Amino acid sequence: MSKDYRQFCGLARAAGVLGERWALLVVRDLTLGPRRFKDLGEGLPGVPTSVLTARLRELEQMGIVERRAARQPGGGVVYALTPYGAELTPILDRLGRWGAQRMSAPAPEEIITSSSLAAALRAAYRPGAVTAATTCSIHVGPASAWAAMDGAEVTVDVGVPEATPDLIIHGGPQFRLLLAGRLSPAEAITSGAVEIEGPHAVLEDFVRAFHVPLDDVIGTP
Repeated sequence: MSKDYRQFCGLARAAGVLGERWALLVVRDLTLGPRRFKDLGEGLPGVPTSVLTARLRELEQMGIVERRAARQPGGGVVYALTPYGAELTPILDRLGRWGAQRMSAPAPEEIITSSSLAAALRAAYRPGAVTAATTCSIHVGPASAWAAMDGAEVTVDVGVPEATPDLIIHGGPQFRLLLAGRLSPAEAITSGAVEIEGPHAVLEDFVRAFHVPLDDVIGTP
């Protein structure tokens, strides 16, 4: 931990741990589940290997991340959040929602990763908005994630679900406007902002369940 604000303050301690470059995004990706070093690197385009190594080492030293034996075929080691680290999940969700309030569309140099899409869906979920158990597969540009909602609970992850989803959504840059309620499901389909495979009624359920407001005053895209 190179940042030391020399204050006996919980916020200063948190900033010292998570304020290093890429640290928050490493933790964000690990909130979705254990990851191999290679998977973390591929899911964080642009992170230098040396920086990722340093961040993981620092997060381990602080008791936020731990190494575990991989259960997947091939064995090896995965990185996972400790119980202490997992306490950051709702905090990061709230922080992500706060940041997304002034994000209407990605800038030309910005990318959407599968992990950022999955985390955004988790942060956007409104418990109880939909009671029927429903699974949606969402694809936005190169990113793919899925969400299984069941009343008060939602499970998200990258890629595609093992079971056949109730709805598949293919979205472009305006997908964010659908989550903000600036486009209705019908308008999103008519305008080409999204294409769906499945019942239109499930898209309406999806929009009720996942919502992140958008400020009227937008500072940056």
